[in-house]
Order: sequence, then structure tokens, then C-alpha cells
Amino acid sequence: MNDTENTFTDGRLDQILTGLDPAVTSPGLVTGSDAKAQAVLRRVLSGAEDQTSVTTAVPPQPRRLLTAARRAAVFGAVAATITAGFVVGPSLFRGGQALAWSATPQALSTSAAHQAETACVKAVLDDPAPVEGADRSRMRPVITEARGSLVLVYLTDRAPSPSESTCYVRDGSVVGMGGSLATPQSPPAPAVAPKSVLVALGGVLSTSSGSIRGVSGRVGADVVGVVFDTVAKGPVTATVREGHVAVWWPDAPTTESRENAATAPEIRGATLTLRDGSTRQVTVEELTGRTTQELNRPASGGSATE
Repeated sequence: MNDTENTFTDGRLDQILTGLDPAVTSPGLVTGSDAKAQAVLRRVLSGAEDQTSVTTAVPPQPRRLLTAARRAAVFGAVAATITAGFVVGPSLFRGGQALAWSATPQALSTSAAHQAETACVKAVLDDPAPVEGADRSRMRPVITEARGSLVLVYLTDRAPSPSESTCYVRDGSVVGMGGSLATPQSPPAPAVAPKSVLVALGGVLSTSSGSIRGVSGRVGADVVGVVFDTVAKGPVTATVREGHVAVWWPDAPTTESRENAATAPEIRGATLTLRDGSTRQVTVEELTGRTTQELNRPASGGSATE
């Protein structure tokens, strides 16, 4: 993958969306000569730097999404599929305090879920810098879960090549958001086997006080539960609903250069619960559709600054 009116001014969104990294491109696409890809890249990568030093009289600026491009997209997205995001540091980590968090989802009232979903959808639709050919209006919530300090809302349009967004909502306000937008040129997502899962890794929102990592994707028809084995927090129970899965957990502060230099993914595998009550262990390679070599290869490039 949101907001309150105070967060989403045109100027602040311009700062949020400039400098963001494109998702991994399809091997068949020559981005240097493809006119549409170059236009998208110029739109995303050109612009002013984040302003993270502020006075007490000026609202703090959002920090941008930090994501490892080598793991950010699992469906071979072309350059016209853009990953984007932001995090409002003071709202996410109040006073530098750690986020309240639990390894399992908590109960969430209908009214609280509706409030979070409304804020997330509004944030997506209020984005003033649309990607040509991408239609945000079709995205709808498929997962809304409470976990500690935050409510996670996962939106998707369920298209063959889906656009999606994940919002992190606190007290009815979106304090972080990330996602990807598909265009008519984006290839379709691969099918998911009935007893398997396919997720995107590499989604990180970070400030100097801490970070949150999110995993989202699709599950097979026979999968009713997923517990991810995370490096930072061990077993974490995800929410599975309507053929999709989503989860988040806190981690130490990070930078894009650290993420790019990493030689191991943020999860080691998962335990799936199937419709017949049995369980199945799956590797991170199966979860992502990537080889061990691809998962362990350091990335290069990136534009986020600290």
C-alpha cells in the first residue's frame, strides 16, 4: 500500500513520493529505452530530498519507505509497477518509545475497523501523484487487524496484476503506508498452489527510533492459517482472510543501505495450517517464489536518506 487531513497536504505528499525506488523489473524489459518506464522512473525518482530537521513550530516531515528492492516484488513487476510509502516518525514512535505489539492479532471492534479502513482508503485516493495507467479507486480492504499500538489495513484490487497498499493506523490516523501500483503493462501475478502461500518481502518503514516490517500476499485455497518464523521476533501469527495474508512486527531502526546490503531475508519460513487441520512447513524460497541465491544476494542502488 491512509490519513488524516493534517498529514496529507499536497506539499508533504510531494516530499513523500519523490525519490522512491522502482520495484524489480522483468528481465524482458529494457528500462533504458522503454518510454513509459522512463517516464514513471523520472516521476518517482526526481524531486527534493526529505527534510528531517525541523523546528518546534513546523510539523515533522514524513520519512520515506525503506525497502530492499531485491525482495520487494514477487511477481516480476515491470518498471511501471511502483513501490511507494512513508512513515510519520513522531506519530509512529511517540517520544522514541517502543511500539506495543503482540505476536498474535487482537480483537478489533467493527467501528474501529471501519474507522481504520476509511482512513486507509482516503489516503490512497488522496495521493496527488498518480502513476499513469494505475487505478487506485478499485482497491478495497481484505484484511484489517489490531496488533498492539497499530491497526493494519491491507488493500488490494484483486486484479490479475494487483495493486495493493498496506496502512498502519494509530488512533484513527494513518502513520505509515506502503504498497505497489500496477499498470496495464505489469505482468499477471502467478497462481498460488492450494497448499502454499506467496508473499512479498522487503517492506520496511523506519525512523531513528525503530522500524516495522510487513509481509503481505496471497494464500492457496486450502490454507487457513500462517505463522511466520521471523528473524526479529520468532513465530508471529498472521491474519488470513479472503485468500490473502498480512502481518507486521517491530524491529530495530534501519536504513536503505543496510537493507540493500543484507544477505538474508527477514523471515526464515512459515508453518501453514490447512483446511483439514493438518500443518505444513514451508521454506522462505517457496513463500517468495525466489531461489536461495536471489534471496541472499545484496542489492544495489536506492535513494532513501537518513
